[in-house]
Amino acid sequence: MVIPDLARNPGLADFVAQTRTVMADHPGTTEPVPDQSLHLTVQPLGFPGRDRVDSAARAQLITELECTLAEVPAFDLLIGSALVGHRGVVADTHHDDGFNLLLDRVRPVIAAVCGPEAIVYDSRPAHMALCYAGGHGSSDDLQRQLRRRVRPGHATLTVRAVDLVETVQVPDRCRYDSTVLHRFTLATTEAPATTPDAISTGVSV
Repeated sequence: MVIPDLARNPGLADFVAQTRTVMADHPGTTEPVPDQSLHLTVQPLGFPGRDRVDSAARAQLITELECTLAEVPAFDLLIGSALVGHRGVVADTHHDDGFNLLLDRVRPVIAAVCGPEAIVYDSRPAHMALCYAGGHGSSDDLQRQLRRRVRPGHATLTVRAVDLVETVQVPDRCRYDSTVLHRFTLATTEAPATTPDAISTGVSV
């Protein structure tokens, strides 16, 4: 997953705050994803018949990913606009070359360590959930209000690190919470980024 640091990404913080203001007036979106639970999933690890990586596999995975991710350059993503679906509100990402490279590098490593069944799900196109639907209402009206009132309808996020995390669902709050298990730092680019940086996270990578 990628978990953004909103304090270092004020444009994204403003975008999220504006969407929450709009969603607060809609009966289906009164439980927006809180700051600490915002994320972009990089690669969830799936295991038929079990729900987590054992300690030996986790240690090997960390070792292998450390080497791989040290060679993946930090990158920017454009987040937005906010899109309404039957399951909630999400913001797709754009200018995805960096994200796609990241995913293409981690998937073979995970498959080699944990088996091909661990990477059945492909998270592309990347997206950030802003609210999971917790009620009922007109999705057309909500989409119209988001388009009119959230301006600008996008923001930049710079990804400089990726985390291995353990994620649990919190059904009564309509969200997922994550515990960071290990942080991987991406390679620095030659030219400094012009936008504030963020922390990313992803058991997901």
